[in-house]
Amino acid sequence: MITLHQYPKAFGLSSLSPFCIKVEFFLKIANLPYKTHIELNPARGPKGKMPFLDDKGEVIPDSSFIIDYLIKEYSLAHLLIEDAQDQALAMAFKVMIEDGLYFGLLYSRWVDKEGFKIVKRDFKTLFPPFIGGPFLELIRKNLIKQSKAQGLGRHKPHEVYAIGEKQIQSISILLGEKKFFFENKITYFDATVYAFLVTIFRQPIESPLKKVLSRCPNLCKYIIRLDELILNS
Repeated sequence: MITLHQYPKAFGLSSLSPFCIKVEFFLKIANLPYKTHIELNPARGPKGKMPFLDDKGEVIPDSSFIIDYLIKEYSLAHLLIEDAQDQALAMAFKVMIEDGLYFGLLYSRWVDKEGFKIVKRDFKTLFPPFIGGPFLELIRKNLIKQSKAQGLGRHKPHEVYAIGEKQIQSISILLGEKKFFFENKITYFDATVYAFLVTIFRQPIESPLKKVLSRCPNLCKYIIRLDELILNS
């Protein structure tokens, strides 16, 4: 059976990582049987991050490579985007979300002091007593460095969130009043968008990212619709 190695649940989400949520959501819409193995230490992954997949002894790291593998291995062409221009548009938005909005989400959790208070409160229970707090402070220190190295962490808070607001609004415009993003059917792209939007939507961090998302009714309906889809799958 397929084994998905991922970070534990948090904030009522299936994982504390949107990349893990992305893969698990894809497994559900693909109707593939799987089990999960919870990991706290990213060093256990082949590339030092989560998630990774173990399927029949083959280990595949990285959420995008995992989905590529599953589509090929299990003949899931019906979850692909057929139109070439839509494929290009999906790729551009995927990069914006995973290499752009992700760092805004990271900022809201780990750099923003108010967000980190909630992260520290809820995540420290994932670790043995007296270890969680200091360990999370160390993670925060490293992620602040990572955010500055990437560039977003060099901006002022209102500038960081202004960038995230434009990204979420762009996603809202792309969806419009459609049920799914492309070709009136669910595709691999929906796994990416859903994972990041539901993370912002459900986590108890009242960041500007969550506030702008709440002002996009089409995206809120989209999240709820996909929640119901996988609940009934």
